[in-house]
Amino acid sequence: MAKGSGAGDLDELFVGPGRRSAAAAGAPKADPGGLSADLNGLVRQYEDVGREAERIASGLSDRQFNWRSSSGRWSIAECFGHLNIVGSELLPRIDGAIGQARGHAWYRKGPLRVGFVGRRLIAAAEPPARRKRRARPDHVAAGDQAIDLVLPALLDLNRQLGMRAKAASGLDITRPKVTAFGARVFRPSLYELFLVLAAHERRHLRQAQAVKDDPGFPRGRAAGPVAPRPPR
Repeated sequence: MAKGSGAGDLDELFVGPGRRSAAAAGAPKADPGGLSADLNGLVRQYEDVGREAERIASGLSDRQFNWRSSSGRWSIAECFGHLNIVGSELLPRIDGAIGQARGHAWYRKGPLRVGFVGRRLIAAAEPPARRKRRARPDHVAAGDQAIDLVLPALLDLNRQLGMRAKAASGLDITRPKVTAFGARVFRPSLYELFLVLAAHERRHLRQAQAVKDDPGFPRGRAAGPVAPRPPR
């Protein structure tokens, strides 16, 4: 992918069905009443993911960003790109679930709960990976990606996720169910989905860090700085 700048370049990362246009992405407005501890925790998790992605990518050239230790192994670019694809696919479903909770007047005071199967899903997504799963072909990122496109898209994705957690303030987001991750029987609640997504991101950032720590990783001065974090 050629380098460039502007929303049109970011759109190239999300072409095809289910891909978010970074230019058109918009979150529901947050409830003005303030966030619960549960939702504050979600927002912090997505902020932490963004900071960790910036740390891993800091100072990398495109060559380093796209380096693979061997055939069949993902590069840092592919780890980040995979998160962009999965997250962008789920944003409209998250919006739909928030709208459903509002439409049914599903409000809640007190802590949000995670069910037994939801806890299993979250634990399975957390690093370190206990069992390797092959990603769906449409969730595998293209090779040869520019760091100054992929990293800002990932930072923006996590900003969008945090905005949606804020938009869920006051709602009982344990009630709307979301079809996600290819599950054919169990559908996580929106709250469980938020938690699984954060764990899934941490898992692939751990994978990206392992690429950087590989003895064969190309060292040396990178060609240019990392793109700055988008404004909040």
